[in-house]
Amino acid sequence: MRSTILPPLGSPFQTPLSQECREDRAETPTMCEEATDIVKYGNPFTMDRLFVGLDPAWGGIDAIEFTEHMPVSFVSKLITARGERPKMDCFKRTSHRHLVNLKEVFVTEESLILFYDKWEGISLREIQDLRPAFQLGEVEVATVCFQMLQALQYIHGTLGINHGALCEEDIYIHDSGDIKIAGIGESMARESSPQEKSKDIQSILKIARQLLGLQGISGGTGTMGLLAHDFTAAPSNTAIDQLLQETVHFNAGLKNTLIG
Repeated sequence: MRSTILPPLGSPFQTPLSQECREDRAETPTMCEEATDIVKYGNPFTMDRLFVGLDPAWGGIDAIEFTEHMPVSFVSKLITARGERPKMDCFKRTSHRHLVNLKEVFVTEESLILFYDKWEGISLREIQDLRPAFQLGEVEVATVCFQMLQALQYIHGTLGINHGALCEEDIYIHDSGDIKIAGIGESMARESSPQEKSKDIQSILKIARQLLGLQGISGGTGTMGLLAHDFTAAPSNTAIDQLLQETVHFNAGLKNTLIG
């Protein structure tokens, strides 16, 4: 079955983004279930399950699974060569507020079929495409960075991998206001190394500069420009915990500047 109907894109700001920027992060879960029943063999499209295919694909999603007329999963197909197929124990079901969580993996002869939680939102790339008519403010960018770093802390620490492909196209602002990073299943399928984790950090800092409209090595002008430069120019070997603290301070400094 084929359809070009896409899931609706919700407003990115139905709740204030800045509410998440605080030092207390206990509300963000950092747990991961063991990979026991997540990996299955066979083609799910031939099973007694209802799918609507997307042609062309939307944001890397090839199909949507429905149950009782409600979307329950987004499905991505990853083509693999038999000799290059990753070990199946690399896949784990994820549970994090700021990830598009991986639910199931089906293995066929030529592909891996990844099932994700459904989401509604707009990507950071789509937001960037709206410039200059619309763009995120500095406080909102600080909050986006804070939530991306929370997800990265879970990816590096709990999952023990690096994302490896953080880009604006795969980072969404959910209709609840939460950031959601997509593609974690594809990340598990790639080989990870500790050295590559610093690339994830650099990717987040690069995205922050793009969202703030900063060019080259310049941090902009005025107090806000200096605050933005201090945060986005952090070395790639900076610990995520330290960057989270700096994001809180960055956000607090911006608010003080705006009030002043």
